Parts: sequence; structure tokens; C-alpha cells
Amino acid sequence: MAEKDWIARYFAPLASGQGAAGLRDDVAQLSIAGPVAITTDAMVEGVHFLSRDPIDTVARKLVRANVSDLLASGAEPAEALLTLGWPAARGEAEIAAFAAALGDELARWGAGLIGGDTVANPDRLFLSLTLTGRCLAGAPVRRAGAKPGDCVWLSGSVGGAARGWDGLHSAAGRAWQEGGKDAAAPAWVSAYRLPELPPLGIAGLVARCASAAMDVSDGLLIDARSLAAASGAGIHIALESVPFAGGAADEAEMLKLASWGDDYQVLFTAPEGQASEIAQLAKKEGVKLARIGKIVDGSGLALSLHDRKVNLPETLGFEHGRVGSPVTRP
Repeated sequence: MAEKDWIARYFAPLASGQGAAGLRDDVAQLSIAGPVAITTDAMVEGVHFLSRDPIDTVARKLVRANVSDLLASGAEPAEALLTLGWPAARGEAEIAAFAAALGDELARWGAGLIGGDTVANPDRLFLSLTLTGRCLAGAPVRRAGAKPGDCVWLSGSVGGAARGWDGLHSAAGRAWQEGGKDAAAPAWVSAYRLPELPPLGIAGLVARCASAAMDVSDGLLIDARSLAAASGAGIHIALESVPFAGGAADEAEMLKLASWGDDYQVLFTAPEGQASEIAQLAKKEGVKLARIGKIVDGSGLALSLHDRKVNLPETLGFEHGRVGSPVTRP
């Protein structure tokens, strides 16, 4: 099937907005007035997802990786541009499944496809999505802006993706992937393949209350350090206050789960005096929040466990493009 044919058959039906013009043109028209936030995320087979991962979960994860960036900036998703490098080894049935899941996931967050680009790729599947968002405040909430004394908040939990990855790479997980007759799906596999984001309502909470914010995608520890660095301050996290998926038995497990990534939760800071308002808004919007630390004078990341200092692990999280880093996630 030629490129123009599968665009017309599978992707044009997703582009119902007037600005998309049925994907017939090389440009699209944005339909929302400013202020507008915009983000983009790319995913490569063998780096961000496994070759055996179902294609529908890959499509949904691509959307959610972008949505989490917008939610953390205090913006609601609006319009999407898709770049698709599709290998010939993946047939039409997978294109159909990918497009259906992509459209469904965009609609779930109130967004629609307005354009993009498609290319043939002789190697691995390559995907990139650019997503615009309506800022609910006068501008996007940035990583910079946290002040000493601000409380540090985290939505949801961290570590589920790490547990799912471990499960997939266990003996039982490999047997399940190979279609073993009596093999059961490993626990937490869905948390790795399809991370659960906080509700859309967190965007309004962030826009109204946050002094700084970002999503947690590379690992709680490395992302917390990044937020503090952007704000020109230090950050202290009390590990006993962090919600870990499935709980954590000891310090070593806490550090592993807090540094793995792919959680796509929202990390934000706010003045202590807003704690009551934040709790009320979270309850109203159905957002699970935990207060996990404070912004402090100085620089860097500090950890504690029940008031005892905890040494930082050698690896705080996933670092893109680091020389010597593995091709796939750890």
C-alpha cells in the first residue's frame, strides 16, 4: 500500500478539525488562540519500547508521553502532529491498530490530529508526536520558579514501570511473551507498557498553585534535581513520603524505583501556605497527591529516610544520549 493510501485510510479519519483540511495539505492551521504550550516526544523501537510490545500500547504511550508534559505545564492538550517512520516489516494490520489507538488516546485527552509526516524506514519503528496545549494561566508553568521553603508535591506513584520491566525480563515474563500455554502475564506489565497519567484536572491545579513543575519521565531523583537546578535552589526528598508502586521493602528498593523512570507523573512545588488549597483541589479533581519534600537553600539533591541521611545512588535516572549508556532501558 502506498503512503498516500494508508494516510487516507487510517489517519485522515482522525483529522476531523477544520485546520487539518483532511490531511490533504503540507500545512495545518492551529485553531486555538494563545497562550499556547507546545511539546514533542520521540520514541524509537528498542530504546523506548520493545519490539514485542503491542502496537496499540506503543501508540497510547506516545500520546501520554506528550500529554504528561502539557499537564505539568498547566496546559490542556489540543492538537497533534505525527511523524511516523514505518518499517516494511510491520504490515497494514499494525498500521490500522496503531492509528485506531492513536486516535482513541488523543480523543481521551481532548486532542485531535491535524498533520504530520510519514516516511518509509528500512530499520526500526520511529515515532514522534508534537502536541499543542491551551495554557490555563498566562503562560506555561516552568521548571524554574521554585523558592526555598516551597513544598514538593508528587502525583500518583513511581516505580510501576520498573516493576513491569523486571517482570517482562524474568523467566516467567519471557515465557509469557513467547506464548507459553500456562504462562501468566507478569505483574505490573501494563504500568511499563501503558503508564497511568494523573487526571486532566491536574493541569488546572498546576496552573493555579505551582511555582515550578515538570513531569517525571526519566526518574524521580534525576527529574527532581533538574527542577531544583532550573530554579537555582536545592531540593530535599524524604523517601518515606514517596508513594512507591507496590510499596518498597527497604532503602535499596526505594532508590531503584525512584531512579528508573517512565512514570509520567507530575512533580511540582508550591508555597507551604497553599497546602490546604492544593489538597482541596486535588480532592475535587480526583488527583492523588503526596507531599514528598521541600525546596532548600543551596543546590543539588538531598535524600533522607526517617530523618537519616541517604547517600545518592550512582545513577539518579535515565540520561538521554549519555556515552556508554545501554541502547534499551536498564
